Amino acid sequence: MAAKNKIIFLVFFAGIILGYYQLVRTDAPNYELKKVRHESIVNNSIEYPYKYRLLNPYITQVWITAFKAALPEKAAFLAGYFLQNVIVFSFMLFCLLRFFRLWFDDTGAVICLLLFGLLVPLSLTGYDVLGDMTTAGIMALGFYFINMGKEKLLYPLVFIAAFNELQLILLISFYFFGAPEGLKNKKVWINSVLLTITFLAAYAIVYYLRGGSAGGSEVQWYFTKDAAFNIAHKDWIILWLLMIAPFVYFVFKGFSGKPDFLKKSAVIVLPLFYFLAFFFIARLREIDKALTIFTILIPLAVYSLFPNHVKGHEQIKDGKKS
Repeated sequence: MAAKNKIIFLVFFAGIILGYYQLVRTDAPNYELKKVRHESIVNNSIEYPYKYRLLNPYITQVWITAFKAALPEKAAFLAGYFLQNVIVFSFMLFCLLRFFRLWFDDTGAVICLLLFGLLVPLSLTGYDVLGDMTTAGIMALGFYFINMGKEKLLYPLVFIAAFNELQLILLISFYFFGAPEGLKNKKVWINSVLLTITFLAAYAIVYYLRGGSAGGSEVQWYFTKDAAFNIAHKDWIILWLLMIAPFVYFVFKGFSGKPDFLKKSAVIVLPLFYFLAFFFIARLREIDKALTIFTILIPLAVYSLFPNHVKGHEQIKDGKKS
């Protein structure tokens, strides 16, 4: 078997294992609650912002409907979610692998993927897991497009992303601050504006189709309820320290010699939009919503941990060109 096929097998196998783990950990034990929530999204009776997160519920509904032709209702529901779990986790892992391969050989990319995969079970929290894993995959794919100079492919990606989660508008921030051409390039500014318009146009379609409110009291709820929850429930501190702290030293070791996109993302976008903003707009114990942090931190750390697996490593010593 060719090396490429072996890696594809490993990624798909990991997707199956994580998909099954999600099924037996969350989906099956909470079947009744999960079913009510799923149906409330499909029937458009759920509150904002969940009523606008359509991508996975509607795709999963297709599988459930198909399985109902041969299975009882509960079995069809769980089978539909298991299939979607496998699709989403595999998609996320393949996108991450593609991104990590920009800087590492096959072994280095697999090491990055293994580190990411080890963190996933700690990040599986509840109902929105598939949306959050899809976000992580779309982010990684977008990062790949940015670094490959394929900005045109970002347009359909951000359009589709708007049907998943509002957070994905941050992909435009990663492009704006991390594009290889730099902020002095007029094309970066034009693309950033047009990408924002594209995302908002898609989100407007969702808003038109689903109705409801996407502002006012909802925004106030975001900036009060979640912040208050994070202050009152400090268990997230242990989780973030456990998952992030071990990487910090290796992230900044030889920092100047590491890829510009990763460096700019780590010192600009992550502090502004994840470490700071997430305190107010998310419950920090739900770290699945912040997996993009590790999409950036892991390759930065692996650069120092396993320098022999960095592409062109013969010319790199302690983060500097020899």
